[in-house]
Amino acid sequence: MAAFQATSDAQLQQLGEARNLVLKDPGYWPQVLQGTLPLITSGAIEVRRWGADFLAETFSTPVVDARAKQELALACLDTLLRLSNETETGILKSVVQCSASVYPIVFRHICSNRNDADTWNKMVAIKSKILSLWDVAPIGVRICCIKFVQRVILVQSRGVTDPRLVDRSETSLATVPANHPLLSLPSLDAEAQGLLDRLLSILHEEHSEPTLITATLNNLAPLVKTRPPLAQRIIGAVLAFNPFARMPGTISVQDRLVMISVEKTVRVMLLNIMRNNQQTPFAGRISQHIQRLAQAKAELNDSFSRKRSATSQQDADSKRQKVDRISTTPRATPPPPAPLIDPLQGMQPGPVTFAKLFTLATDPALTSFDGQQLPLDLVLQIVIGSIYNVDQAKLDAAIAMVKARYEAVMANPPARAPGALPLAPSAPQPQTAEAGPPEPPNGMALVKAEAGGEGDEDVVQLQLGEYKLPPPVSLTTQQAQLASLNAMERMFSVIDDFEKTSLISRKSKLGVRRLAASSWDREGWISVLVRTATRGAQDAGVKSESGQAESLPDILRERLYQYIIADFRQRMDIAVAWLNEEWYNDKTRSSSGTPRQPQYQKWMMKVMDAIIPFLEVRDRLFMRTLSELPEIPVELLHKVKLLCLDPDRSSLGIQMLQYLAMFRPPVREQCVDVLEDLWRNRK
Repeated sequence: MAAFQATSDAQLQQLGEARNLVLKDPGYWPQVLQGTLPLITSGAIEVRRWGADFLAETFSTPVVDARAKQELALACLDTLLRLSNETETGILKSVVQCSASVYPIVFRHICSNRNDADTWNKMVAIKSKILSLWDVAPIGVRICCIKFVQRVILVQSRGVTDPRLVDRSETSLATVPANHPLLSLPSLDAEAQGLLDRLLSILHEEHSEPTLITATLNNLAPLVKTRPPLAQRIIGAVLAFNPFARMPGTISVQDRLVMISVEKTVRVMLLNIMRNNQQTPFAGRISQHIQRLAQAKAELNDSFSRKRSATSQQDADSKRQKVDRISTTPRATPPPPAPLIDPLQGMQPGPVTFAKLFTLATDPALTSFDGQQLPLDLVLQIVIGSIYNVDQAKLDAAIAMVKARYEAVMANPPARAPGALPLAPSAPQPQTAEAGPPEPPNGMALVKAEAGGEGDEDVVQLQLGEYKLPPPVSLTTQQAQLASLNAMERMFSVIDDFEKTSLISRKSKLGVRRLAASSWDREGWISVLVRTATRGAQDAGVKSESGQAESLPDILRERLYQYIIADFRQRMDIAVAWLNEEWYNDKTRSSSGTPRQPQYQKWMMKVMDAIIPFLEVRDRLFMRTLSELPEIPVELLHKVKLLCLDPDRSSLGIQMLQYLAMFRPPVREQCVDVLEDLWRNRK
């Protein structure tokens, strides 16, 4: 096994030297390829992978002559046919790419050589194998298959009908002579139409990969430009495609980025079609479709940055429906007034007491029940629940009954029994030495019979003593953290209610010695949230869904991160304030010797990774945000470097590097190095 590995490494080294030779002198390319073909199919997997890559590079490079490519294409068909049966993804990708370059060359050769059936059968076998891989192969191989299908459609369809505009070097059905024994024009045209339908169906499948959709759109653009007879079908299918149509209910950042990327591909394709042919009859429909895509993109951004969640909106809708249902329900007519009855009817016979006066029940079991046996908490619950649920008409009738009883008793006081207190005030009596204490005025005394004797009563004196509030209920750690999270959410909701003010119009005094939250405006609440996240107590935390304990500051940091990226263009100031506080807190903790994991680098890169993919050329304010960061690491400059490699946003990235080099001396050297690398290696 070791000897075999050594042999494979030696072969790869020799093949690498041969490749370096042809790159320096392309004249040796045919000889080197002819010499490496026997090694490609009989070597190890690494050698076969190198051979497949070298074949794809051979037919895609412009330094090899077209006549030499035709000779090499005929010589490598057997090798491609054997390599197409491999299962390794890298080999299959290179084989399909090479076949896409070889197919037009072999087709033109067959047009000139009517009897070379062996070569055409090999090419047909390779084509059948690639088409069988289109739906079952890995995603990278399927993208290469889409490119191969585009080449087949280009070759097996008719080009420009105007003879003045025909490109003689182009391969199409126009190059096939009449009555060709191997190439049937109707069969080739029908196969091309079927492959085009299959290619367009990717745009309208229920579960299509975004990468496949992007690859399909990129390969349809050359067909529209070079095959006018197919342009109507292709443009109609693209106009019927809406990347926002199958929007999921819950949109993540990745889903949003994918939909925006696909929308950009569609928009660029349609704009290029209008730019190449301004007189196209589809100009009006294309303009309307681009406007619809822009509107759908704006709605997506609004829905993603909306501060209220869908659940709260559903709750509001349900409440609104309940209110509407209550308002539309016809009110019942009030019951007729009860007939006049004797106010004293239903009262138990005997002396009139307050208990008898307010007792409306006629059941002896209820009237004889002593309510003092019940706990006070239970009595309060019963009373409050009864007040909430009692019928208003019945309550009014009961109050009127008690009032009528009281007025009737006061108008005709009954004879007082021994031991009973009068309800009406009596005339003052002269007191003697033997007389007891005077009776309370207005008869407002409670009569309570002693259990041991008959008719003995004592007056219960009601006095107001010192009242103390009960101590607050002690909260558990989970309850306290839940209350903290609720308070945090309320603070975030308060921030959106304030208008964003500029530095000039602020009422608070600016400067180093100013208070961080001198007034309860938007800046004050932001300062409270940021200071709580950066300098808050490092508690044990709560357990997340994954089972790991998260501290309250980390939860608040995550909430700040989500709040900023939801609408980062309007909340750049919050990001700058937060990251500056994180950097300052890291420095103070490290200088004091407190063991703590630095937070600035972690959250700064996380915020930038979420913002940079959505930046556009018009986002020049981001340059100022970048310059206001307290520390700019090299990793962030590499992110800006990747932004410079995007053709649509390269100007923004270069302006960022230039701005930092001019106004941030500590990172000037790093910015100059990045710009120099772009100038030397990324032309």
